[in-house]
Amino acid sequence: MSTGEGTHGRGMALLAPALIFIVALVLVPVALLLFASLNGPAGFSYGAFARLVNVPVYSQVMGNSAMLSAAAASLSVLAAFPIAVAISRATGGWRQVLWIGVLLPFWTSFLVRTFAWIVILGRNGLVNNVLTSLGITSAPVELLYTNLSVIVGLVHVLLPLAILTMLPVIEAMDRRLMPAASTLGARPGTSFFVVYFPLCAAGCTAAWLTTFVSALGFFITPALLGSPKQTMVAQIIIQQVQEMMDWGLAAALALVTLVATLGVYWVYDKMVGLSSLAGEATKSAGGKLSRVRDFKQAAFWNLGRATDAVLRLVPRRSGEHSRANVPWVALALVVLMVAPVLILIPASFTTSAFIDWPPRGFSTRWYEDIFQSPVWGSAFWRSLGVGVAAALIASAIGIPAAFAFAHQRLPVRSLLLGLVLAPVILPRIIIALGLFYVLSRMNLVGSSLALAVGHAALALPYVVITVTATLKSYDRRLDAAAAVLGARTASRLSRVTLPIIMPGIVSAVIFAFATSFDDLTLSLFVSGGLFTTLPKQMWDDALLKVSPSLAAVSVLLFVGVLVVMGAASVARAAMRKRRFA
Repeated sequence: MSTGEGTHGRGMALLAPALIFIVALVLVPVALLLFASLNGPAGFSYGAFARLVNVPVYSQVMGNSAMLSAAAASLSVLAAFPIAVAISRATGGWRQVLWIGVLLPFWTSFLVRTFAWIVILGRNGLVNNVLTSLGITSAPVELLYTNLSVIVGLVHVLLPLAILTMLPVIEAMDRRLMPAASTLGARPGTSFFVVYFPLCAAGCTAAWLTTFVSALGFFITPALLGSPKQTMVAQIIIQQVQEMMDWGLAAALALVTLVATLGVYWVYDKMVGLSSLAGEATKSAGGKLSRVRDFKQAAFWNLGRATDAVLRLVPRRSGEHSRANVPWVALALVVLMVAPVLILIPASFTTSAFIDWPPRGFSTRWYEDIFQSPVWGSAFWRSLGVGVAAALIASAIGIPAAFAFAHQRLPVRSLLLGLVLAPVILPRIIIALGLFYVLSRMNLVGSSLALAVGHAALALPYVVITVTATLKSYDRRLDAAAAVLGARTASRLSRVTLPIIMPGIVSAVIFAFATSFDDLTLSLFVSGGLFTTLPKQMWDDALLKVSPSLAAVSVLLFVGVLVVMGAASVARAAMRKRRFA
């Protein structure tokens, strides 16, 4: 399975289970959901779309969703760029510090990170306490339930994703380009904007695209940090299904969101090329697009010259040639990513029944309540069981697909990769709604197995991406050497390939488990109220009352992330040590 280029038939055989899985659990349910948008009481009807056009609130919500998502994606990319550059250049201990600072919030639950901002921005929160203590304001400022609070929360949630999306492109760049440009007489600003940044543009654009589409399907952050003025389209979809039972309007909203998403991908394809997302060379622009390219080049030149003009005004120390060993800007941004969650720790030990700052007294009451509560306990064990099942299913299907993409010749490879990555490309709210639409007609809503299978579909792309990246760095000459020594395919796979790539497989399994354990969107629909997962229980409690018990649960989840990251690091180190022993 891992030797030679192989044939189309072998590659498609490895890929077939993943394709069938995605088609059955994502594409078919979404297609049926979209057909539902054209079904009225009397049959075929455009009534749902007419309501979208005629009722101003829906167009306002869709415009507001696009604005908030675009603002959050843009700010996320701007903040992610210096961190990604710092990680690509850092070595030794500083690289580890930066990596931990990115992965820790990335693995931490969306709910936990959003809830942290309630503690920070609330009327009795950290920011207002600082402002009033310093005499800057005489009364608490309304920071929550505004565009600012929603955008800040979205950026905090999306920033790690933006970093991880653009980092492979930046790390693949030749570090000698900037020194070469300097040797040829280019000043720092011109070197950066004319040489360095254009090569990073594909990664930055992909990061913006990924974060924008993710934000477009969010409902947790705007629901907890925003007011009705910040309502986003995902919230309206959930409301139409759960409260109004209006499938037609919900499906119409989902279709409009899907068309907007595909429109953004179409623009990306024209400007950059979707093949770049598959790790292939970008296509050359022609005609009108070549003029766009020329305009961008001229703009980069002017930006470089303007930057150099500003740098000439900045005094430099004589003999200062060495670069700082500590990427301070990136380090400060990483600290800002982690700090909000750490603020929940003292808030979880308060004696007060409400969240305020500074916390009052010291008590372990909220932790005792959680450990003694059968509701929280059963929710945790359900999430754990569903997460393990989803990780095993996604890994069993995704690892062969990764071998197909990494080591086999495939027809229309980019198209096939796009199909497998559909759960990442499409807004999650649409996937969840489509799957719920199908399961409700099969009387499977409320099934733990159905939820695990749905989570496996969401996690499958991450398994494929992680294992494929691991296989790309795998030296296939080892398989050839084993074959020369007489080892058969199964023996080479079990004794050579799998032991070497095992750290990547472990990472993929953990990634799949975390995707399932943290999911609220699909759980909100598929659980059907018959049972609850931990994120859904936290969501239900947050809607009723923001209490210190939620802070305690959030801290426990955060500690769990630390334990899992530490265990995974130790396991990978042990595997490498055993491999080289």
